[in-house]
Order: sequence, then C-alpha cells, then structure tokens
Amino acid sequence: MKKPQKTTILLTLFTVLTIISLTTIYITHQTPTEETTTNTLCKYTSTATYDYTATLEPNTIYNNKTTLTPDEGTLYTKITKQINITLTYTFHTTIPSDATITYSLTQTLKTTTWSYTLNQTTQTTTSQKIIQITLQPVNPTALTTLKTQIEQETGTSTTTYTLEITPTFTINANTTAGPIQQTFTPTLTINFQRTSEGDTITIQDLHQTKTDALTENQTKTRQDILLQRNTSYILIAISAAGLAFSTYFYTKTKPKTEEIPLEKLLQPYKDLIIEATESPKTPPETTTINIKDIKELAKTAEILAKPIILTKKPKPTLTIIDQNITYQHTP
Repeated sequence: MKKPQKTTILLTLFTVLTIISLTTIYITHQTPTEETTTNTLCKYTSTATYDYTATLEPNTIYNNKTTLTPDEGTLYTKITKQINITLTYTFHTTIPSDATITYSLTQTLKTTTWSYTLNQTTQTTTSQKIIQITLQPVNPTALTTLKTQIEQETGTSTTTYTLEITPTFTINANTTAGPIQQTFTPTLTINFQRTSEGDTITIQDLHQTKTDALTENQTKTRQDILLQRNTSYILIAISAAGLAFSTYFYTKTKPKTEEIPLEKLLQPYKDLIIEATESPKTPPETTTINIKDIKELAKTAEILAKPIILTKKPKPTLTIIDQNITYQHTP
C-alpha cells in the first residue's frame, strides 16, 4: 500500500486545524464579552385596603341582621340601605425615605353605554405614609333612581350597572438610592346586577398593591471570554499560515501526470484513422458533436463506416464527417 506523502499529511492536518479554529471563533463570539447585572437598591410598595360595612333594611334572610361586612354574606340590593366604605393607603420603602403624597378621588356610575361622574374631590397633599380615608356612603336606592333618570334621557335600559371608586395617589419620595416617583390608582368596583341568585351587589378588588424598585445596572467584562477569543485568533492565524504553506508545497511537490504520446494513444485505432494535412472542409449548417472519449469516437466510426480524420495542426483533432454532422475528439 502506497504511503501518503508528507505534504499530503501536512495539508490534511492544517485543513482540519483551520476548520477547528473557525469553529472555535464562531463559538466564542456567541457569548458576549460583557455581562450586565441588575442590583435592586430600594423596593417601594403602595398598598390600598378597602373595608366596608353594609347597613341593612329589616329582613328575613339574615334574621333582621342590621349590618354585613366582607365575607359575612351576599349583599342584596333590595335590603341594602347603605354601604360605608373606608380606604387605608400605605406607602412602604425598604430603606428610609421622605415622602410627599398627593391624592384625590373620583366616583363614576357606569353602564355599557354611558358613564356619569358622581363625585370628584380636590387634591390633598400629606407627608404621612399611612392614610385613612372615609369614602362617601353608597346609597343603592339613590343610585338606582339616578340610573333610571339617565336611562329615560338616553333611551337605554339595563339591570346591570357599576360604581367605580378611583383614588389617584401620586408619590414623590427621596432616598439615599435616588428619587422615587410613582402613581397608584387602586380602583374599587361595585357591581349592581340581576343574576340567578337575585338582585345582588358585589364589591371587587378590596386589596391592591403596586411594587416598583430603584435599580442599578453593573456591567462586568468577561475576561475568560476575551481570553478564549484571543486564543482562537492565534489558533486561526497559525492554522491559516500552515494551510497556505502546506498548500503551496503540495502543489509544488505533487507529481505531474505523465502525458501519453499521441502515437501510443492512437495505436489501437490506427486501422480507422487517416491523417490529413489540413482540417477537412464541412458543408454549410454542419452540426458538430464533441466526443469525450476516443473509444466512443472509434465506435461511432465503426457504426457509420466512416474513417477518422486526424489533423495535427493547430492542435491534434480527430474528426468523423457524416453528411452535415461532424463528430470531433481532441486527445
């Protein structure tokens, strides 16, 4: 078995190294050289907690119970005289802070087709972080009367309507980590509706929170990734240089293919060949077919019973002429 030449081994080796180097460069560039981490300097939270006490008309279902609080039972519109609601707002930070809180409150009666603002308070500013607010009592009978009046004016009718109580808290605070600005709108929704359980009042979102944070981004350079990249650059430089030199020496030392003399090549077909001093003339509109192999040309000559014409100038050419078709082969 013939051993491969050293130049072939080197060429193969540096080709593999170059492929490995390119792969390494690609992989190392998929990971960023900088890593950003986010540190929380201060968390701050606004909390709104609603509570209510419903005053009841004389009733049978609750054995003439006069009040209901959350989770004590269903509020029925026809026996609910008034709903007294309180709101406790709290602002909390994880580090000491000085805060200024401005707040106002809006009450809106809504259906799917219209809305009506019942009440809107003026803004109040305080430095207290715990704020107690007693809301205007909700009178279901008065709301139903107002709804009926608006429906007569608008030509609409519905058994479902909503009272939205929307406070807006604007917080500005100073901390050692930086200034804080936050807006908090904990909307309380009171739904009046007719269901399979009767005419009921449901109060949603009694507890709401909003949490934000002051953060700081830190960017760190990945020295390990930089080292990997620099190593891959050195590796690709070495492998590319080695590939270039090994390719050069391979082409220089590669044995040349020995050319077979024309006479030896044509020897097996000498009985089919006649030599001409110049290229044969062909009729107009001749179709030329180039034959790749001399054996195929010889078979064609035998089938057509035509001689193969050899001309040596300007270069050796073998030709078969069959009327307006010419078969040619260049050895």
